[in-house]
Amino acid sequence: MALLPVGGPAFADGAPGLASAGGDRVIERVVFRCQGGIRVQVTRMPNRALVQFAGQTRVLNQADGVGGVRYRSGGFAWVNNGKVAYMKNTRSGELPVSGCVRVN
Repeated sequence: MALLPVGGPAFADGAPGLASAGGDRVIERVVFRCQGGIRVQVTRMPNRALVQFAGQTRVLNQADGVGGVRYRSGGFAWVNNGKVAYMKNTRSGELPVSGCVRVN
């Protein structure tokens, strides 16, 4: 599991270091509003995504997804079926963030 600190204003579009994270080309940046008012920014790149929420960043690899786009790594998965998205702890089954809808 990769956890990276997130500095500066939370999830500002065009945040430094994300445009070429690991040298990968950014496909899109999407912001979600989740239950409890949690804001999640997903930066999609070929074969992986950076998922930022609650002051942390998870680097997840693209994986087969039944019924939606899925990224997973280190015991966590981000799933987006086009209407609602969520982050799942694949070990415990808990949902650190859920009920996420795209806002941009």
